[in-house]
Amino acid sequence: MNVSILLTDPELKFLEFSGKLPQKITPIVFEASDRKYFRIVYPDRTLILCKDIRFQHDFVEIADFLSHEQFLVPEILKKDLIHFLILMTDGGEKDLTSIEDDLEYRDWLIKSIEILVKLQKTNPIPPVSSRDFDLEKLDFESNFTYSNYLKFKKEFQLKTQLRSETKIFIEECSAFLAEYPVKVFCHRDFHGRNLLINSQNQICMIDFQDARMGTPFYDLASILYDAYRPIPFGMRQGLYQIFLNLSEQNFPKSKECYYIQCLQRSYKALGSYFYLIADKKMDKYKKSVLNALDNLLEIVQVGLFPDQLYVFFHLLKEELLSNSNFMKGIE
Repeated sequence: MNVSILLTDPELKFLEFSGKLPQKITPIVFEASDRKYFRIVYPDRTLILCKDIRFQHDFVEIADFLSHEQFLVPEILKKDLIHFLILMTDGGEKDLTSIEDDLEYRDWLIKSIEILVKLQKTNPIPPVSSRDFDLEKLDFESNFTYSNYLKFKKEFQLKTQLRSETKIFIEECSAFLAEYPVKVFCHRDFHGRNLLINSQNQICMIDFQDARMGTPFYDLASILYDAYRPIPFGMRQGLYQIFLNLSEQNFPKSKECYYIQCLQRSYKALGSYFYLIADKKMDKYKKSVLNALDNLLEIVQVGLFPDQLYVFFHLLKEELLSNSNFMKGIE
């Protein structure tokens, strides 16, 4: 590939490191965002270039904090505040979602939960400690899902309605979570694609620049109800118990908070997939919509939530499965 099309002269010059020039530059297909990533191969090492539309100060500060707290994160080797560039170590070419065997994946999830519990025992500093999942943030997320469902509904000419009672209940859940008395460090996107496996078979966390304070169950909900890598119900229940045992804390209303957080988190994820498909035309997320709906159907049943939620998620899934336009291209 002709990298000159992808990178400007100042960007190519930035890649000179320890007196060496790169031998190969390969774009990395990452999650949908304005950030672009490249794997940079030098004679003696492989590094990662992050190119953004603004400089990621939060990423740099949080990476420094996490590294100081002995977490494995990319080491920042070089930065350019003018051209919004960061050169960092390579956290690994594979992520957790590449593990296909459920038993092996369970072992990796236990390692992830151990990291999660350790994260929650840190004493965060700004920018993390100065922002949280307050009511404004949670309401923004639920409104995001609703507005993007309307676009998604129009895109595929769907009939399933997201009724006002469902919206009101989600708002009540947001109020509960905002007022929950225990707030801890939340990665905010603690799912399998952001947990890389490095050459030493260790987990390297990435994409933590939006970390903030939230309930102890936010990141747990992200990894146990990961629409990119579904797991069986029994495994999920066992991992929830492992989290509680490792935490060594009696969280108030723990089960209630866990399922409300799972509902909120998966509902927000569903909204993101609506947006990526309807707005960004990224059809590869169609499968994630179906997986997220399966997750939500389970959460509503196990969490004993109102019937209208189950009806909405069930009818939407059934309508999508019979919609040839939506199902086109799904593996």
